[in-house]
Amino acid sequence: MDIKKFKFPELTAADIVFPIFKTDKELLEEAKKRGFYGGYTPYNDLFNKLFFEGGSLNFKKDLDKEFKTKATLYLKAFMRSFTPKHEEKEAISAMLLSELVDIEEE
Repeated sequence: MDIKKFKFPELTAADIVFPIFKTDKELLEEAKKRGFYGGYTPYNDLFNKLFFEGGSLNFKKDLDKEFKTKATLYLKAFMRSFTPKHEEKEAISAMLLSELVDIEEE
């Protein structure tokens, strides 16, 4: 699956402020295939840091602007949604982060 071609839902202001997204089965299956479900990747770590502590993102250069905007809005809303299981939220979010950001080597 090419995440950059995924049709993210159109978000309203209410979706962003009061998100109630369910887990998208297609995204979850892809996240599992890529090893983000129950995984110990730098992107799983980044998700947990953002989820519990907050932070900022170092976006990859040359990202398609529309993909970057839609995926980032979806990511922010999905991370705050109370509906999905935390493990599913982590897996999908880590996968999206892997497409969106560069993790600096320490």
